[in-house]
Amino acid sequence: MKYVFYDFETTGLSSAFDSIVQAAAISTDENFNIIDQFDLRGQMKKEYPVPHPKALIVNGCTIDQLRNHENTNFGLISEIQQTLLSWGELTFIGYNSIAFDEHFLRQALYQSALPPYLTNTNGNKRGDAMKLLHSAAAVFPNAFVRPLNDDTGKITFQLEKFASSNGILHSKAHDALSDVEATLGVCKLIKERCGSVWDSSLRTVSKQDVFEYINQDKVFCVSRFFRGKEYTHGLAYITKNPSYENQIYCFDLKFDPDMVCSLDRAELKKMFKGKNKCFHLVKANEQPILLDEEFLYQTEEYKGEKPEEIQERMKKIRGNKNFIERFENLILDMSEEKSYSDDQSEKPVEEQIYNGFPDNKDNYLMKDFHAAAWDKKYDIAEKISDMRIKEFAKRVIYNEKPEILPKNELSRRDREVAERVLSMDKCKWNTIAEAQKEIDDLREKEDQYDLDRLQEIDDYIQELEDYHKSKLNG
Repeated sequence: MKYVFYDFETTGLSSAFDSIVQAAAISTDENFNIIDQFDLRGQMKKEYPVPHPKALIVNGCTIDQLRNHENTNFGLISEIQQTLLSWGELTFIGYNSIAFDEHFLRQALYQSALPPYLTNTNGNKRGDAMKLLHSAAAVFPNAFVRPLNDDTGKITFQLEKFASSNGILHSKAHDALSDVEATLGVCKLIKERCGSVWDSSLRTVSKQDVFEYINQDKVFCVSRFFRGKEYTHGLAYITKNPSYENQIYCFDLKFDPDMVCSLDRAELKKMFKGKNKCFHLVKANEQPILLDEEFLYQTEEYKGEKPEEIQERMKKIRGNKNFIERFENLILDMSEEKSYSDDQSEKPVEEQIYNGFPDNKDNYLMKDFHAAAWDKKYDIAEKISDMRIKEFAKRVIYNEKPEILPKNELSRRDREVAERVLSMDKCKWNTIAEAQKEIDDLREKEDQYDLDRLQEIDDYIQELEDYHKSKLNG
């Protein structure tokens, strides 16, 4: 097994509209011996060129990089993809990566007209070092120094603080390569001090592994930290969501199955939410850390519980086929209710990533598009039937070789970008007005931020405003 530890620095928090501007990864063998690594940078996406000022301050990305780097954003993403593919089958591990970096990588590939599911196809699997650390720190609380948040006084697993408290090299927080090195250090520490938890985590790095582990007459546990407090639950598998099999529902074994199974539908619905919820959702495709029953009784929450009683509750809920059927029908009804309540307006193309897959013909055309000479790409893009992929193929041309687009289309795209960034409305992407407001807010905290750096960013935002006004007016 080979691991790849990875991290991205971005221009904001929206994977659909902000850009990766630094990417780093280290490939290792199963003993963490380094095989290869990269540290790459590039510009922003041309369609959404306004960075969040605080993001630039945090990650240190320079204006010169955004403006002049030899890598366009497509060039950066393409190089990331090609390098990772060349490394073969991998288990991808980041720090909070499943909630953050994973989404940025998928969106970046999707918006480059490239296959987006790099981390969980072609034999690849994925994990998350922060989720793993939560579980290890819950069942082995004395294995690490658990630092406290300066503001709240509660336990924090912020990478920078945890690394420095536990002697892990982290030379420059929020630099992608430094964060990768620290993440690698965290995993080494977990394997060294909590080897059984590390081994358990490797059983759930793919959804197939999760299904195989969970669908048995057995007790297992999950642990997490939320706002500095540990939560551990002993669980038993109930069923998959009939509408979405990656969602697995489990029963909290702190509850009496006889009492729960006798509730009517309205009462059961109340037990999906709140601190004392009975039903827990496990997402099979997000590497849930599922630990064996033996770990359950090492936690504060369960150390006084009788294992035979927990086992009896598991058998009752697993053996009640009538309740499981009722539960599945309830899940179906709740899914339908949610679909009716969801916003039915058409999403922008950036947010349609999960609206199905391109057909085989379009997949072939995507490959032809990327292999073709620049003067042939537009004609190939026109043949793509999936409107999402067709749009992003044309955006690749717009970013890389705008001069080969038809003049009317180039002018239209320039105007659309200008209208987006000059908008005075509240938008899903960052606008010039929002960036200017953020700069003003940061200036009021002059004791925390470098005013010269803020001025440099302000000057850049002003340049963007002047440029896009000229496109709109010209």
